[in-house]
Amino acid sequence: MKIKVSHRSYPAYKDRAEVNAFIEWLAELLGSNKEVKHGYTNRQTAKRWQFSSLHDAYEQYEWHHPGVSHLNIGAGSCADSNAQALEALGADLGAATCDNTMLRATQATMAWGGVSARNNQWLEENRVGLAAMVEQVAEVLRQGNLDSPEFLGDLRFNAGMTKVYSLLCDNFIIYDSRVAAALGWLVMRYCRERKMSALPDGLRFPWAPAKEAQNTTTPKNRDPGNENEFKFPRLRRGHHHALWNMRASWVLSEALAHPSAQGSRFHEGAGKPIRKLEMGLFMVGYDLGSC
Repeated sequence: MKIKVSHRSYPAYKDRAEVNAFIEWLAELLGSNKEVKHGYTNRQTAKRWQFSSLHDAYEQYEWHHPGVSHLNIGAGSCADSNAQALEALGADLGAATCDNTMLRATQATMAWGGVSARNNQWLEENRVGLAAMVEQVAEVLRQGNLDSPEFLGDLRFNAGMTKVYSLLCDNFIIYDSRVAAALGWLVMRYCRERKMSALPDGLRFPWAPAKEAQNTTTPKNRDPGNENEFKFPRLRRGHHHALWNMRASWVLSEALAHPSAQGSRFHEGAGKPIRKLEMGLFMVGYDLGSC
């Protein structure tokens, strides 16, 4: 059964004035390389992180990933190491044409992202037809219908699968709780600068809480909004996650491609600008503090 999405009275997402106004604002922010300061303390290491801009956050990127023996990928933690690992994982996924090779490639991607547990179980249980299913969803995402993608009703799309599809689709970001938090944080900065009285509907990028014990004394904050006019919805698995993943990817791609962003440091050097921006957002989104 196909999922139908109600358009209500809204124009197509790409045509919404509030979305395009934010893209122009973000493009100017990226192109001018303005200061965007943020800081927090890592709960596990007690290390204090301080960022002066989104590009500075990218340059400080840190994610401790394991090695992947069948791809000759060694373990690492810096931006370059992760970029090399993701390039190899993406090639492996793209070459996976049968269920067994797709299972190996997707599980290797889950291991990179630290989200193996339940995802690996689901992948094992759905091994038969896995290659065709992944390619079917990837093709829908490549088409980029930001309003009503024709996904199957039982679509699996979560913090694990967003990593898989980000490696199979061009200009498609990993939309996890950290990236979502940072994107909402930028939206809040935009709304404050424009002295808005409410959060524009097209900019309500959903957020998700960090995975931590319920009795954590100092929980990380990944909710960029508040309980009043600036309230962001919670991210839901499946179609909701995929839809907003596409929207966020399109917004960031358009901002980077905008003439105002051509001077951005994200365009310097090797690597895809959108992946580097995603990495910067990932670092910022660990903890928003009190926003």
